[in-house]
Amino acid sequence: MDVYSHRVFIESQRSKADRQVANSLLKCWKTIGLPDYLQLDNQLNFRGSNRYPRSLGLVIRLCLHFDVTPVFIPIGEPWRNGYIEKFNDTYNKKFFRRQWFSSYSALKRQSKNFQRYHNKHHRYSYLNGKTPLQVVDSDGFKPITIGANTKIPQLDEICDGNIILIRFIRSNRQLDIFGEKFKVSKHLIYSYVKAIIVAQINQLQLYLGDDLVQTIDYQLSVQD
Repeated sequence: MDVYSHRVFIESQRSKADRQVANSLLKCWKTIGLPDYLQLDNQLNFRGSNRYPRSLGLVIRLCLHFDVTPVFIPIGEPWRNGYIEKFNDTYNKKFFRRQWFSSYSALKRQSKNFQRYHNKHHRYSYLNGKTPLQVVDSDGFKPITIGANTKIPQLDEICDGNIILIRFIRSNRQLDIFGEKFKVSKHLIYSYVKAIIVAQINQLQLYLGDDLVQTIDYQLSVQD
């Protein structure tokens, strides 16, 4: 979902494997356009590997390749993705649970019909009663898209860019970065911090508000 216009792109897949997610993102970006930021929860298929947390997963590498900044919400706080969670509830109640699908291909076709209907007809109070497509048309927004034949590129190297993680620091002073723990200053206890992995310089930068409060060497790897 594009949060600004509430325009959605639905791509049904048989699994949540990282390559399926990456392929779905490519299809979305071909239609809706490349975002500046992609907000994600902390599922393993989005971030990579528990065994090699610094190798960065396929989805993150794909984002960096296309100059999209991935943003990971605080662990255990799904309401931070409230826009998409609310839409998923609508999709489930108004579409998925209301009909029987004879096949997987039928589900994919009907999902696209639901996508088109939503974007053209669903009105949001947040948008002053406009539909997503009305917002896009009225603002004359021209997204930056990628070519229709674009495939997942070879991602053996990690491109320059930033990965943002929002984290809540508890009394144990532990900062969780994809399962790896770092001890931080005691004055950060009970605060939300923004941790930025800066790929270009292999550094983890920790911000409290707009203030840079700590830097940590963070050597990335290309281990799969």
